[in-house]
Amino acid sequence: MILFAVLALGLVIYVIHANFLGSTFSQFGSIFHYSSSGLFITPSSTASSTLRTPTTSRAISSSPPVTHNSTSSAHNATTSQGAATATSTIPASQIPAGFTLAQLSPYFKKITISSAYAGYSSSYGQISLSSYGLSASSTVDVTGWQIKTNRGGAYIPQAIDLYDPSGLTAESDISLERGQYVYIYSSSGPFNLRINKCIGYIANSNKFTPALPENCPSVDQSVISKMGFTGACESYIYSFGSCQVPDLNKAPIPQNDYACRDYISNNFNYKACFDAHVGDANFLSNQWWIWMGSTPLDRYHDVVNLFDKSGLLVDEYKY
Repeated sequence: MILFAVLALGLVIYVIHANFLGSTFSQFGSIFHYSSSGLFITPSSTASSTLRTPTTSRAISSSPPVTHNSTSSAHNATTSQGAATATSTIPASQIPAGFTLAQLSPYFKKITISSAYAGYSSSYGQISLSSYGLSASSTVDVTGWQIKTNRGGAYIPQAIDLYDPSGLTAESDISLERGQYVYIYSSSGPFNLRINKCIGYIANSNKFTPALPENCPSVDQSVISKMGFTGACESYIYSFGSCQVPDLNKAPIPQNDYACRDYISNNFNYKACFDAHVGDANFLSNQWWIWMGSTPLDRYHDVVNLFDKSGLLVDEYKY
């Protein structure tokens, strides 16, 4: 009897235990699985929602994070591609001796040295740059570009773009458009500037070598004739040379001809010309004049190289 009771109790415990395990593995059957090697986790959608595996740790960078601007990156890529395209289309025969394609500027032959001569003791030397190789919509800042010769070199400086009548205009970088020139003189001048149609007037009080162009707008005689001036006054006005500031102390008109004197004083100078014509479409010239005070050129023969700010060759000129 005792043996029978023990066997019956063992049977009951076995049934209960089997039911419990069956229920448990039925619930987690999609997660746990038995194999000959033991229990492992089955990767499934149910498992991923129930259990989370640890994420892989990342190494901590000693450098600051790098951010990428898609617009900026695209622009830089386009610029680099454009520069590469510009130089990659240059025939090998046009690459100056001693240089490689990689050493050519994106502005190679777009800005050119159109002439160069050293001058003599009695005359000034000159280097001329031209921007006719640029496209119609392009501009290029050439301030800081370097001119190198067999004797030395020089950097292109800043210049006054629009000379103000106050004379206080600050110099700025020289930004060239298509069809413009930079004339670099070995002589001296008080400041570098861009020529305009009235600029000849300032030569009356500033010495430039070479002299500034004297192509100021002429006097409209039809206006003068309606002013009611005396014959002597009109004749004196018509005698003025272009861009001339008259010396009224030597004027052949009466001292009491106040109307004539006032008109001349107020209308024949740089400020009057500037105020009347600064709005003209052609007020600014296509010429920039620079004075170096010396020349890096050899008097007889030289090789003149022009380099951009990156040290890449823009043009070469030999004489």
